[in-house]
Amino acid sequence: MDYLSKELVKKYLEFHTSLSKDSLKYYKAGLNAFMKYFPDENKSWENLTVEDAIFFYRSYNVSKNTKIRRLNDVNRFYNWAMKQKYLVENPIETFVTTLRPEKKERAYLTEKQFKILLSNVKDFNYYTYTLFLLKTGVRISEFVNLKVKQVDFENGIIFIHAGKGAKDRYVFMDVELASRLEYYLEMRILTNLSCNNFFVNKHGRKLAEDQITKYTDYLNEVMDGSISFRITPHILRHTFATAMLEKGMDLKSLSLILGHEDIKTTSQYLHKNKEALQKEYLKAMAR
Repeated sequence: MDYLSKELVKKYLEFHTSLSKDSLKYYKAGLNAFMKYFPDENKSWENLTVEDAIFFYRSYNVSKNTKIRRLNDVNRFYNWAMKQKYLVENPIETFVTTLRPEKKERAYLTEKQFKILLSNVKDFNYYTYTLFLLKTGVRISEFVNLKVKQVDFENGIIFIHAGKGAKDRYVFMDVELASRLEYYLEMRILTNLSCNNFFVNKHGRKLAEDQITKYTDYLNEVMDGSISFRITPHILRHTFATAMLEKGMDLKSLSLILGHEDIKTTSQYLHKNKEALQKEYLKAMAR
C-alpha cells in the first residue's frame, strides 16, 4: 500500500473516533489485511479494481463470512472516501452487494449449562462479572465502561451509555443480581475510592483488555471442555437473549434491552435448543 493510501486509512479512522477502540482496531486490521494481500506495493485505493476484490474473495484462505466482512469493511471505506471527495468511485460496491453470508445459528449456553458455569466459578470477582453479564445481556464494552453512578439500586435499574453509535438505554436487576452487586461494591470500595468504574481489577483500576481475556480463559477452564464452543462475554449476551425469549419476553422489549437498532437483529435469537425441540416432539407424539 502506498503512502497516500495509508494516509487515507488514517483519516478514515480519525473520522470515526466515536467508535469503540475495538471497532477501530478491527477496521484498521481489515483494511490493511485487504491491501497487503496484493503483491503489488504500488496498489492503491485509486487503482483497485473489481477484479482485485473477486481475486481476494476467491483465494483468501479464511471462512466465507470472514471474507465477506472484510469486503464489507472495504466497501464502507470506499463510500466514506467518496462522500468526503477523496475518491471518485467505488469499484467494488456492485460485487460486494451480491455476496450473502452463510447463516449460522448463534451459540449460547442452555439453562443447565449456565447454571453449571455459575456453580463452577469460585473466584469472587469473576462470579460477579458472569452473573452480571448473564442477567443484563450488555456488551463487553458497556460492562467495562460502566460507572458506579449508572447503577441505581433503589429502583433496580442500570443506565447503559452505549457506544458504536447506539442509543443509551436501561437494563434491569433482579433481587439476586442487585444483592450481589451491592456486596461487590462494598468490597470494591475498599480497593480504590478514586476510580469511577463499577468493575475494577485487584488494584482498583479499570479493567484492561488482557484482564478480560484472562477472565474469558478462566470461564473455559472451569467448564473443562464440556462445551463444544469457546465461552466469551458475547456468548453470555447470546445466552441472556435466548433465555429471555424462552421465558416469554417479546422481541420488541428484548431489542430495547439489548440496544438493537433493528428488531431483525434480535430475531436471530429465535432458535430452539435440542432439549426444547425434543420436549415438544415427545409432547406432540403423546397426543
